[in-house]
Amino acid sequence: MQPASPTIPDNEASRLAAIRDHAILDTPPDGTFDRITRMASALFQVPISIVSIVDHDRIWFKSRHGLEVEQIGRDPGLCASAILEDEIWLIENARTDPRALANPLVAGEFGLQFYAGAPLTMKGGFNFGTLCIIDHEPRTLTPAEREVLNDLAAIVVDEMELRYAARQVAADAQFRVELAERRSHQVTQLNDDVVQCLAVAKLALELDEPSKALPSIDRALIASKQLLSSMLDESQPLRRTRPSV
Repeated sequence: MQPASPTIPDNEASRLAAIRDHAILDTPPDGTFDRITRMASALFQVPISIVSIVDHDRIWFKSRHGLEVEQIGRDPGLCASAILEDEIWLIENARTDPRALANPLVAGEFGLQFYAGAPLTMKGGFNFGTLCIIDHEPRTLTPAEREVLNDLAAIVVDEMELRYAARQVAADAQFRVELAERRSHQVTQLNDDVVQCLAVAKLALELDEPSKALPSIDRALIASKQLLSSMLDESQPLRRTRPSV
């Protein structure tokens, strides 16, 4: 019997877009997340703990304790099923659980028998992946242990959201610097253009030819209006709501 492919979440396209926006995939190992997986293994006395991100065709491990591989295919990964739930997805004994009987991670050499995955639910309600614990022996979770696993998953989410907000703040600061530089150049250019136009207008008036002064004055006014319009357009992104840190 072949393992059934996990159901795809209804919001899959938006979920994957949010993962890309957070720029988490394929980032280097990180001490903060590694401490969380080490802590999870110590608290639950399990050999393997993982912070996983479920991509469109793979499950990538942001942090892994007790496991060498950096990613596996989305099918047959159990995390792909776990993200369909908003609560801990639990398999106490994989050799008797119909959801996992045919899974090669269970039937093969890996010998997975216990899996508990708490979803990493980000802002917007997207389940990016899981904080999961794995054992080679059947076991269960007490209500207190469930609460601890959920708390650790919430710490992972908070850390990811904090880093996303920091990147947004940095991008906003860079945008403001670049905008200020462009405006400085535009104002300098406008000043030169206006001075030139007014010099032509002054000369025309001195020659008692006021009709020749008007086009120069008009050009100066048009240039000023265009610059003001450009500044207002470029300021629109600054009015967007930024994520709070």
